[in-house]
Amino acid sequence: MVEKVLKRYLQKGISPNDIAFISFTNKAVNTAIDRSLKAFPQYTTDDFERFKTLHKYCRRYFSEEVFDPKDCMIDFALQTKIVKRSDKRLTQDNFTYTDWSLGIYSKARNMLASPIQVYKEESYKKDSLDVFCRKVKTYEHYKMSGSERSFIDFDDMIERTIEEVNFPPLKVLIVDEAQDCTPLQWSVIYKLAANTDRIYLAGDDDQAIYQWNGADPKYFTKFFPGRKVRLRKTKRFGEAVHKFSQIIRRGILDSEEKEYEHGTQPGYVKRYLNFKEIPFNQLEGTWYILGRIGNTVNELRMLAKDAGLYFKDNDERKCFDENQWEAIKSWTRLSNKKKIDKRQAEKMYRYIRELKDPGYRTQKFWTNEPDFKEYDFQALKEWCGLDLPQAAQKKQWWWILRRNFTPRQIIYFLRLLRRYGQKELDAEPQIIIDTIHSVKGGEARHVVLYEKANYPSDYKSKSKKEKINEKKVWYTGATRARNTIHLLSTDYKYNYPLGDDYLVYVREKKN
Repeated sequence: MVEKVLKRYLQKGISPNDIAFISFTNKAVNTAIDRSLKAFPQYTTDDFERFKTLHKYCRRYFSEEVFDPKDCMIDFALQTKIVKRSDKRLTQDNFTYTDWSLGIYSKARNMLASPIQVYKEESYKKDSLDVFCRKVKTYEHYKMSGSERSFIDFDDMIERTIEEVNFPPLKVLIVDEAQDCTPLQWSVIYKLAANTDRIYLAGDDDQAIYQWNGADPKYFTKFFPGRKVRLRKTKRFGEAVHKFSQIIRRGILDSEEKEYEHGTQPGYVKRYLNFKEIPFNQLEGTWYILGRIGNTVNELRMLAKDAGLYFKDNDERKCFDENQWEAIKSWTRLSNKKKIDKRQAEKMYRYIRELKDPGYRTQKFWTNEPDFKEYDFQALKEWCGLDLPQAAQKKQWWWILRRNFTPRQIIYFLRLLRRYGQKELDAEPQIIIDTIHSVKGGEARHVVLYEKANYPSDYKSKSKKEKINEKKVWYTGATRARNTIHLLSTDYKYNYPLGDDYLVYVREKKN
């Protein structure tokens, strides 16, 4: 729908500068820009300057209008360090990347609610109320205590944007994944809408998976005025994926009524007890391998490496260091009596034991450069002192580069080369391994869902609200698939809902 709306207004001749596209991930924004550029090549990336995430959109106008150079942004990674450093009474607490108390405080601000009230409503409490209040007070005191500059965080930026920024007028405003906006973020959307001719909100309340951060899908489904258009048909998946996803959806008791018509593509849903049983070699196309949280994703990555799979995450980071791969290719070429260019030589030298010192390497590569453009073993010896015995030159890459490769890395590279060959490893991986949250909005032909729980206790003991929220997460994961869903159930310690859902699916399929 979003693509159709964009295309319609661009075809009418409305300038991209008069259109704002707001989404929650950089990838979704970049995808919208790329598709628009492909359909309308007369534009450039600079023409789509209002296609941004909500925070980046606010930051742009906040910086232009009211941002004080003395202000300094505080990101999530710094919050914990600030509190720990500012209050010695808290040094013994178990701090993590994002502190639990500061997370609850941010949630309260996004909900436009009292921090203490939100604290009391949380079923799981890591800190006592006294510690919670002390952390919040310490954090706010730090932000205001700078002698030469004050500090702001992302929530401050949103709040000050609402109060102080005057957005320029728009002809079209498109908000994607609107069900994931918090009440605080909706205040920004209301302000944008006040000076916009046409507004489009796209979303699915069944995929509202950010309520832990204060998001409220009711602002999307009930509170925003205007005409509702319900999508009745999905082209993404066929009957098998549709039936299984609808069984998961039965547990989402507070959703809007929907009637989907599925696509015609074939497919199936199957459960596995072992990662190696999943038919990666037999099924062509793209794959999502999804875990519930970061810990389960790390387990999946280890399983994938043991299986020799070539993959990346949703941020395009590959499963190996690309400089390592360049070194392997260069050494292999040299060993086969072929030549490499200067760039390849530089990258290879980073991993050679004898020339590991950065200063020495830099000096040799940028002075006394020979006239020729490509180098074999002899040329490299004359140019920068690669003095290896003849026997070493015939060694395999893992021998000469062994100090910079762990045994596990060597084994993994050998598995990759055995499974794929060099050409495929130079291309983009067809497999993405990440959390369900990270791939929201994306799709793949095949999806693996790792059923391991993120709760340290039985799923059935959770509250009704928690169960509904978990169902939404798994529904989101299942609906990323176009053809097949593969449920990986290697851990029976936790009782998770998809197991029961799969049994229902099998039973209804037989009937």
